[in-house]
Amino acid sequence: MAVLTLLVLTVMAAEGGKVEKQGKKERKSDCGDWLWSVCVAIEGDCGLGTREGTRTGIDCKQTIKTQRCKIPCNWKKKFGGKNVLRI
Repeated sequence: MAVLTLLVLTVMAAEGGKVEKQGKKERKSDCGDWLWSVCVAIEGDCGLGTREGTRTGIDCKQTIKTQRCKIPCNWKKKFGGKNVLRI
């Protein structure tokens, strides 16, 4: 009988631990998804650049993030643009 009681208490303690872990996961979902701006080239209209991400949430540690990105220099060709500047 004592072994059965010990087994029941062990199972109940294990289930109690699982509830706490689920609570931690729920807090992380307080943060919204990252929304990213368009990539802005550092110099000119192509090449290396940066973009900014933002998200909302009460308990989020980080709400703004900057990420490096790259704009291909031949993107105009896909749309029929010319690489010649006209003044």
